Amino acid sequence: MVVREMSRWMSRIDERILEQLDDANDSMSAWELAYDIDEATRGRVRERCHVLAHAGFAEVLPREPNCEQYVITGWGQQYLVGEVNADLRRPLPAPRPPESVRPGRYVGFG
Repeated sequence: MVVREMSRWMSRIDERILEQLDDANDSMSAWELAYDIDEATRGRVRERCHVLAHAGFAEVLPREPNCEQYVITGWGQQYLVGEVNADLRRPLPAPRPPESVRPGRYVGFG
């Protein structure tokens, strides 16, 4: 059994995304990943893929507008087999928690 070192920045579906990308023979879109991961929407999968890309676990392949494709990187594969601790691969820029984002009225948009 593989013991993976998950980090606080990781979401529950991140491992599922990485596993799906690892099983795929080619790149996958957010729609394809969300279809395979029942508990996630396409928008949520897209968001998490970008976070994984900032951490170096996935790569975003820009195609047509709103049709990005994602592939797993070597770091992502090493994470899946337990060779990489996710705490040592933090996403840059770091994702901002929703509770720390100010409403638009603070900056004049609302």
